[in-house]
Formats: sequence, structure tokens, C-alpha cells
Amino acid sequence: MGSLAQSDSTPFSLRDLKRFAFVIFVFAFALRLVMAWKAGFFSNFKPNYQTEMVRIALSLVKDHEYGNPFVTHTGPTAHEMPLYPLFLAVLYRIFGPGALAEAVKIALACAVSALRCALLVVFCAEILGHKIAVTAGILSCVYIAALETELRGNWDTPWQAMVLLLLTWGTVSLWQEQSWVRRTPWPYFMLWGAAILLQPAFLPVLAAFMLAGFMACQKELRGAFLKRCLLWIAVIVVFLSPWTVRNYFQLGKLVLTRDNFGLEFWQSYGPGRAFDMATDMGPTVPHPSSNRLESQQVLRLGEVKYNQTKLMEAEAWVRTNPRESVRLTVFRFLAFWLPLGRNASHSVINFSISLLAFAGLALLFRRHRLLAILFALAWLSYPLVYYIVRYSPRYRYPLTWQLMVCASMSLNWILNFVMDLHQIDRTGASVDHGSSRDPDFWN
Repeated sequence: MGSLAQSDSTPFSLRDLKRFAFVIFVFAFALRLVMAWKAGFFSNFKPNYQTEMVRIALSLVKDHEYGNPFVTHTGPTAHEMPLYPLFLAVLYRIFGPGALAEAVKIALACAVSALRCALLVVFCAEILGHKIAVTAGILSCVYIAALETELRGNWDTPWQAMVLLLLTWGTVSLWQEQSWVRRTPWPYFMLWGAAILLQPAFLPVLAAFMLAGFMACQKELRGAFLKRCLLWIAVIVVFLSPWTVRNYFQLGKLVLTRDNFGLEFWQSYGPGRAFDMATDMGPTVPHPSSNRLESQQVLRLGEVKYNQTKLMEAEAWVRTNPRESVRLTVFRFLAFWLPLGRNASHSVINFSISLLAFAGLALLFRRHRLLAILFALAWLSYPLVYYIVRYSPRYRYPLTWQLMVCASMSLNWILNFVMDLHQIDRTGASVDHGSSRDPDFWN
């Protein structure tokens, strides 16, 4: 998407970059396969390990119906977006719903995560230079924020992270080169359409990018930018239309994306609720994915009506318990940005990554203002819905690669600072380490 950044004194050659990215891919892929095997993912794939996406995929194969995401038969669904369940259905159709399909699913999830690590190296080398590329590549290779999310393949989250990386990369290229002024970026628009069809939580990011783009435009270009935005929205509508039409005929309601918000909101706000999914998933807060009675209620009411009922119950509780509702929301905000890990050491690593990333974002503003603005917009907009539903490490995962980039900025600054101090001790000469801006990208 562009030439390599020349901000480092000894930048990667193209051959060195390809070799290092390949090494990162191989090591990350192997590491994830070994960890998946050690965690027992290749053997433990019984029904209690099936997610809604897996159940929909199996329903497509066995019953030829996009439905039944819960523990019992419930009929057509819009509980999950269609892309990943359809992909899983193809795997189950080819390999059968058994051990072979499970192995392929896990291997593909590991491969997608490893490819994202390798692409991150190229992304950083092109925009920030080879030192950040090396650090971010190594960090993303060895840091696995959510084990099951990244390795088991039951969710589309690794694909979301990959898509967000490509969207950010494309946005940087469009604005640096100003190519959107000369021609309509149809591939970029179509990637956004696929992204929204994959994950509706990208909609706030889209709105933030559009608003920032309009504000950044020179006045004489704002009209052209608005025309591009209309085409942008039209492409997304085209991508969503088949899914929306299908929902209208299958569910009797115009569902643009998903219809599960009522259930998730009810799971998140009510008597005895906790801030996180791990605590709430149980008999005290029944979910139709694990509770037969709740699943049968979905069938009796219909999925849309069921979610509407749950939403009204939760809204009534929030109105009568505002203080507890605010407390739960604050805890989810803290859990998203300072997540607890599987154990004490994992929690320390998570906290350290977050703190380094926050500091690194400030450094990134000095190095590459455009990329820093895009990261900040994503951090502000993407998590909004996850502050009001039960926390899961899976929800933060699509942003993890951005945290790796910013943490790498901090680690490189610390390394440079220590090396400068060592040089002062040896020579007595002062070293200017106050600015690491790249003049090629400074606005």
C-alpha cells in the first residue's frame, strides 16, 4: 500500500521485511497450534463447547436452516451475523461435524491470527519504521489475550481483528495519498460493507472516521467528501440488504443487523447481575444457549418478541436502579481497558500492555498524527456497546493489534531513553531524545 517508512537509521529492505514477516507467521502459527493442543481444543468439542455461531452452522448443514443458535430448536434466527456461520457451514459440509472439521477450524483460526501478526509487521514497517515493526511483530506473536477466542475458531473475532487492520491501513493510504479525491475507492467501500456484515460494532467506528474525515477536509473538498460518503453508505446498504430482506421474511421484522440486544441487555442489567459474562452465565441468569427452559421460551414467543420482552424488563430495572446500573457500566469500562487475566501473572501482563499502550498512543501523536487519530477514534467508538453488556475478553480482541503497536512505541521509547543515558554516562555529551517525530508524516 506504500513504500517502507524511512524513519529508522537502518530500515528493512523489502527482502528482509518479507523474511521477518514470514518468520513471525510461522512462529505465531506454530505457537498457537501447540497451545490449542495443550488446552485440549482438538478433543473437547462436545455440545457444551458449541457457540451460537457453531450451532447455526450445524443447523445449516443438518436442517438447511439459518437458525437454532440455542440449546433446543428455536427456528430462524438473526442472533448472529451471517458471514462466519456460513463459512463454518462450508467447513462442516466438507469435513463433517466431527474431529476433522474441528481440527481444520482450529487450524484456520490459528492461521488467521498468525497472518494478522505477519501483516502487522508490514503495516508498521511501511508507516512507522522497522524498529516498531520488529517490536510489534514479536509482541503480537507471543501475546494471546483471549485463548479460546483466538484459537478455538468458534467465533469470528480473529477475522474482525484482521478486517480492522485492513480498514485502518486502507484509511491511512487514502488520506496520505489523497487518492479519494481523484477516484472513488470502491474496494475500500466494499471492505467496509463486508466489515459491517461481519460485525455491526464497526458502525460507530465508521461514523467516527466519516466525521473526522469531514472535519479534516479543506473547505473546497468537503462537498466531494460528502458525495463519497453517500456512495460509501450506499455500498454498505447493498451489502446489508440481502440479510435485512431475509430477516423480514423469516422473522417478520426489519432487522438490519442482529436482534439479540434485548437478551444481552437483560443479561447485563437486573437483580444479582455481575459485570462479566463468566459470573453471569449460570442458573441465576439463564441464557437460552445453555438453559432449556429459556430456549423453549424463545421458540414460544419468537426470537424478536423474546428480545423485545427482555429489553423492556432490563430497561425497567435500569430506571429503578440507576446507581447499580452506573456501577456495572463503570466496572465494564475498567474491565475492557484493564482486563483481569486467567491468573495473577496474566493480569499483570494485561495491565502492563494497556498502560504501555496508553502512553504509546501519546507518542504516536508525535510520530504519525493520522494513525494516532484513527487509533483514538477506534478506541473511543468501537467499545461503546461493550460498556453496557457483560464483559468478555473476546470483545476487546479486535483492538489488540492496535494496543501492540502503541505498546511497541512505549517500549522503543524506553529503550532509546536507556541507551541515551548510557551514552551520556560514557561520553558526557547530552542526547536529544525529546522528539521522535517522522517528518514525512508530521501534519
